[in-house]
Amino acid sequence: MKKIFLIMAVATALFSCGQKQESSIVSVVDTADSLGGTFSSNDEKSQIIHNQIKAVTSSDTSYAWDELDENIKVFYPSDTIPDMVGKKAYKADFLANVSFWENPHFTFLRVVTMKMNNGETWSNLWGTWHAKGHFSGKEFTVNVHQAIKWENDKEVQEVNFYDTKFVMDELEAKKAAEKK
Repeated sequence: MKKIFLIMAVATALFSCGQKQESSIVSVVDTADSLGGTFSSNDEKSQIIHNQIKAVTSSDTSYAWDELDENIKVFYPSDTIPDMVGKKAYKADFLANVSFWENPHFTFLRVVTMKMNNGETWSNLWGTWHAKGHFSGKEFTVNVHQAIKWENDKEVQEVNFYDTKFVMDELEAKKAAEKK
């Protein structure tokens, strides 16, 4: 009986030591995770993104875009160099696009802002966007993903991950309409 009790005590001690060691390893890994951090969908930056979407879907040409850095860089999936640079170009692009779409809206939308352990802050948007092309008359649905990097409470980079063919098609339809 003493042997069984001794074996159980040793086994319990070894199991306990193993548990403490494992939890110690997990905490070391957690603190070394520079890409870890926190995320929220109801923070100030996520709300700013929602305000931008409201301006876009309501064609609000009075929206100020104060959150944009003067040198914001915008990337589309076709290249690794910026497709647009600067707040002035961003605002001009927005104003040009207002006339392209009828009834633009999202049927699915998620916006979250991540504050990462490495000091970076990114807002991400995922959604399903619908609109009708004003010049082409085509209705379309596009799954949209954007990643927006913040520095000093300004948007410094916007990376778009979606097929932009519908935009090119609408530009062609506009050119054709202008030739008539």
